[in-house]
Amino acid sequence: MAMESTVLYDALVALASGHLSLLNESYRLLALEAHSTAITNLATALGAPQKQITWYESKAAACLAFVIGEVCVGDDSGWSTHLNGAKLLIRSAEVVTTSGVVLRGPEAFKRSSEGQWILRNFAYHDIIGSITLRRRPLLDCTYLDGITDVVDTYLGVATDLLRHVATLSSLDEETRLGPDLTVDEIVERKSAFHTTCAKVEQELQVWQCRVDASPELAALAHAFRSAVLIVLYRLIRNRLTCEGHDEEETDVATGWDILPTKIRTQVSNILRHVSGIPIGSHSESAILFPLFLAGGEATEDKHMDEVRIRLKMTLQKRRFLNIARSLEILEE
Repeated sequence: MAMESTVLYDALVALASGHLSLLNESYRLLALEAHSTAITNLATALGAPQKQITWYESKAAACLAFVIGEVCVGDDSGWSTHLNGAKLLIRSAEVVTTSGVVLRGPEAFKRSSEGQWILRNFAYHDIIGSITLRRRPLLDCTYLDGITDVVDTYLGVATDLLRHVATLSSLDEETRLGPDLTVDEIVERKSAFHTTCAKVEQELQVWQCRVDASPELAALAHAFRSAVLIVLYRLIRNRLTCEGHDEEETDVATGWDILPTKIRTQVSNILRHVSGIPIGSHSESAILFPLFLAGGEATEDKHMDEVRIRLKMTLQKRRFLNIARSLEILEE
């Protein structure tokens, strides 16, 4: 796509320049100039929209390149602005096929392999971001239907697990209790919360990796599955702590009485699986999320050391400031 779109090409140059400036400070000015040029050209292009899917694809891809660039240089908020831009482009897409059929939104993107890649890339940043920002995903993840049975550039063979993260992010928002709710509404929300959590846990426990996955992709998928389980258990723990609960009816019936043990098991699983992903490999690019969750829940010195050592090794190899920031947070 970058060979056909100067806007996307400029965004990728800005991304590469930003990364280069992390390795060599003398490239800092060049990176700023490249970023300014890319942003200006994207803004100009957005002012003259076209009813062609390639136009939407290239502009959404440019927004996602900016998301990645902001994350890599350690920006805490700018990435979400670009992600919202990608959302607006995806949602506003409208194209007419050669047979006269009008396709709108994500369905327009699903017509090509490039468009499907953009949707998976967007899903990764949107859904993982929903955990960071504690909000529901910007787009309903049903657009992932039919496009996850591939080896993706981010999560390999684990892309479909993003659905469970999206479910939990939405559930958290939909079932929060407030002073304006009636008794019946409170009971209904509590029931929906625990029923859905139990269902998600069951689905994650029986999940199986593709049999044809390479060892390192399988390791990444299993590490990500354990990370999603930690997201689930943390959500349950926070809800029970904040709202109170009936131990007989809730804890024993669902197994929430052994949450610390469940979390400790998944921390151990993440570290075991991550150890099977080679330093510098492509699969390593997606281990920050599971490692950060494992580090945040680790209670044993051995586990803490393993997280610290692997993150430092990854940082030394990649130099991304979001990794450095994650280390700082965990050390605090």
